[in-house]
Amino acid sequence: MSRSPPRVVSGEAPAEPVVSTKTGRVYEQRLLQKYLEENGQEPQTEHELASSDVIAINNDPPAVKPRPPTLTSIPALLSAFQNEWDALVLETFTLKQQYQQVRQELSQALYQNDAACRVTARLLKERDEARETLAALQAQVGASEAGSRNGAQKTHAGDNRMDVDDAATATAAKAGTDADEDGLSPEDAYYAKAAATAKALSKTRVKREVPAELATAEAWKTAAESAVVEALHSSTKPGILCLDADRSGDLALTGGMDNHAEVYSRSRDQTLATLKGHTKKVTAAVWVGGGGLDQRIITGSADKSIRIWSPKAGNASEDGDARHMGWTKDCIIKQHAAEIAGIAVHPCAEYFASAAIDGSWAIHTMAGEAIISGSIDSPITKIAFHPDGMFLGIGTRDGYAKIVDVKQKQVLASLDVASAQEDAAAAINSLHFSENGYHFVTTSAARAAVWDLRNQKNAHSWTLSDLAPEGDAASPDTPGFTAARFDASGKYLALAAGQVYVFKAKGWHQLVALPAGESAVQAIAWCGPLSGAVAAASQDSSLRYYAPA
Repeated sequence: MSRSPPRVVSGEAPAEPVVSTKTGRVYEQRLLQKYLEENGQEPQTEHELASSDVIAINNDPPAVKPRPPTLTSIPALLSAFQNEWDALVLETFTLKQQYQQVRQELSQALYQNDAACRVTARLLKERDEARETLAALQAQVGASEAGSRNGAQKTHAGDNRMDVDDAATATAAKAGTDADEDGLSPEDAYYAKAAATAKALSKTRVKREVPAELATAEAWKTAAESAVVEALHSSTKPGILCLDADRSGDLALTGGMDNHAEVYSRSRDQTLATLKGHTKKVTAAVWVGGGGLDQRIITGSADKSIRIWSPKAGNASEDGDARHMGWTKDCIIKQHAAEIAGIAVHPCAEYFASAAIDGSWAIHTMAGEAIISGSIDSPITKIAFHPDGMFLGIGTRDGYAKIVDVKQKQVLASLDVASAQEDAAAAINSLHFSENGYHFVTTSAARAAVWDLRNQKNAHSWTLSDLAPEGDAASPDTPGFTAARFDASGKYLALAAGQVYVFKAKGWHQLVALPAGESAVQAIAWCGPLSGAVAAASQDSSLRYYAPA
């Protein structure tokens, strides 16, 4: 049985074509050479064929194999389109990620640059003052007459400088008031007033000295409960949700589960007013302008409304009869479409901020007009103004504290407080700025932390086990962190977690742990400018005062 010859004609265009002089057939040179070596004759013929009988054919340019017909059907086309779409979506997502990262880095750089500029300005001022002092001392080395003359000139220059400073401060304080008269829009008037206030307050903060009468750390180590108000608000719906003390420390403003806000006088040991009107629990209640009998009150509620209350004429009466005292409703604001989460008064006391749990926030005038509004992509739980009034601190339900630039409506920093916790434990339930402008305290149920805004890093933090007595484990019945407040001087920090704890700022050493009864503390407040007492409001509607012995 003879073997059939192998097929040397490939059926494709030859890459190196040759032609037989005997038959005129065209072959692939490589395949023909291999066949001749094995058989010695031309394929599919009986002719002897030598290498001299084969002539190469010029093939310039060489033949190119056609592309396989892969896009000749609808499924193939759909597959190609899908691959192109997937590549486009992936590229878009990558670009968005890079864009968001660049925005956040730019915001952080701008905030750090602002802090650096403030430090530089303060150092330059101190340098100039040192140079002036040195020049005065050098002048006094000469004759007494020349020294006396130089001293008089220095005094005159100092008086002029003081006049200029006073004029600048007065101009800054008046800038916001005159803004509307200059034809500015309400929004631009707010920015002008906020900038003037920030300038004036920053200057005051640099020169501010700690009062000599401020309660000392040693005194706070001896602190104990000094007074208890057993039951404020209604007994049918017990529970105080928010607390704010006036600048004197005598008046306590509380908001409760019973839909009311109350003003309690510590010196009189009685409730001076009950503010009724909200239809659901009062979630926020704050004093305007430091508080007092002559100041307004702002309340926010789960009924989605905000109310501004003005003091009655009887509050300023000389007889001081509590029956003539109280506050009347000025206006009702319904800016938000969800429960009010917090209210914060601007340092200039002419504007206030509000926030709702749907992530919306707004800036209002004291007449109730909303002039600026914004939102973030997370449910809001708390809100506070930076001491300079240029930024907002916002706590969220998902465990982040965000620093928001009001003018740019951008998040400058996002501090991860408790995002790794469960939903219920991650929510920020308290936040507060220190008077120094760069310390910022936040609490969630499981953790309290102090942040340094100059570098956006955690300066110190506590867990429930950190507060337990040495050698003891944290009790499973501890309700968790519920409130945190710096005092007016920025020297002390109070935390509430079952008990009330007082810490010394910067070193963050615990000074005292104060028992708060059987009910969980919901809110705390420092009383007076000299940090002489701390007030704590509980779920059982009690109000407790703690003071050094």
